[in-house]
Amino acid sequence: MKIDFEYDTPHGVFRDALHLPDNHGFSASEIEAMKEQRRDNWIAVVNAPPVEETAPEYIEIDGVRYVRA
Repeated sequence: MKIDFEYDTPHGVFRDALHLPDNHGFSASEIEAMKEQRRDNWIAVVNAPPVEETAPEYIEIDGVRYVRA
């Protein structure tokens, strides 16, 4: 069973789907909680500060560059 859902968020529309077996046994409130958790996880990723990648440090010996260990 596929349950499509979407939420309007400050960052735009979040669309996703839950794929559950036909005899899943989850209640409507449990399914709603799964949807909200997916949305909240996405918002957390969108709001996370960017990770700064640092360039490796090099040393140069006789014109040859080596990555500093």
